[in-house]
Amino acid sequence: MSTQPGPDDRTQGDLLHNLQFGTPIEQENALARLATVGEAEALDAVIAYLLEHPGDTTGLHALRVLAHKYMPQDRYGLADALLPYLISNSWQHRLYAVRLLNTYPTELAVEGLRDLIYDALDSYEKERQKRSSSPERILLERTLGETIMALANSGRLFVLPDILSLLDDPALRSVSTKALGIIGSETERLRLEDLIEDADPQVRDSAQWALHFMDERAQQFLNPPGEIPEPPPDRLSQLYWAHRKLAASPDDLIQFLITRVGIEHLILDRFVSEGQVPDLCTIVLRCYTGQTPPDHHSNQADLKGIWEYRWQGPHLQQRLDPRQAKHKIRPPLPLGRGAIMTISFPEHIDITENGLVSYDCQFQPFFGHGLVYRVFWGNGGWSFVLHRKTWAT
Repeated sequence: MSTQPGPDDRTQGDLLHNLQFGTPIEQENALARLATVGEAEALDAVIAYLLEHPGDTTGLHALRVLAHKYMPQDRYGLADALLPYLISNSWQHRLYAVRLLNTYPTELAVEGLRDLIYDALDSYEKERQKRSSSPERILLERTLGETIMALANSGRLFVLPDILSLLDDPALRSVSTKALGIIGSETERLRLEDLIEDADPQVRDSAQWALHFMDERAQQFLNPPGEIPEPPPDRLSQLYWAHRKLAASPDDLIQFLITRVGIEHLILDRFVSEGQVPDLCTIVLRCYTGQTPPDHHSNQADLKGIWEYRWQGPHLQQRLDPRQAKHKIRPPLPLGRGAIMTISFPEHIDITENGLVSYDCQFQPFFGHGLVYRVFWGNGGWSFVLHRKTWAT
């Protein structure tokens, strides 16, 4: 089923107007579109919207993308918008909020984070008594870990007693040890040195990490850099700025399809807020004839190239250019440790036309999906809008 009948050429100004003055349906549509193509001003507008509509689900999904992509003008406003989600009925929503508070720590969140830890501990204990792993238990474990780190980042020395008390719980001992490093109190250095000899290898690793983090931070204070680098433009985060500098091709359409839609939208926007970005993704580019993308089970469209994207760095490198190959190349199968993305774009598409581009993505052995986007030229650059979903596992 198509979500849009054709190209969506609404400007950000149009979307922000709908968000502020539109009907509830128009506001929901504006939030979904801003999460896809919004810029820094969209983040500020979404924060203002959530302050007026606390706990809104669509607003949270827009916020979790935009707040990792751009720097907010009002960090206290962001905290106020996130606090209602710390008591949400959805543990997934709580985790989204906690991850953002870990990125933008503030003392305003300390009490809410402290309450969340003990609430999560109660629920986790009930799950642990079942003696079997479950999605709910895994979600609670992740929420506990992120909340402890967010509490340490937000409260520092003020929450040191809380972190020390959590060390007594074997299930939380490792992450609490890391949190001691975040707080960075020199009074706890001896404790961390003792934890290097702990019976639990995860605790030993966490103690090593915490001491290294403290030493590195102290070194930065003693030897500050001679020059402070220029911040990324337009309040873009360092992470997204590094990715926008990746080069896939001198062809601006191919560059857009691979880096803006494939990497930024389908990988970063989807996984950064969950802390699960694939370490490695093989990107296969194909070109089809006609107006309809080929089925992903029998895609024999012309192979135009294969790229390898690595999260660490980040790095993007073309591994195969078929024009230079001496024999027919078959694209790789997905690896157990990596993801694979196949992009199929139409043979005829330029700035006077629009076309359907399919993205068939296998991120994990049992998690993947197929999406078709309508790609078009509008408002001075390439843009895209979801046309339909084709498959999912």
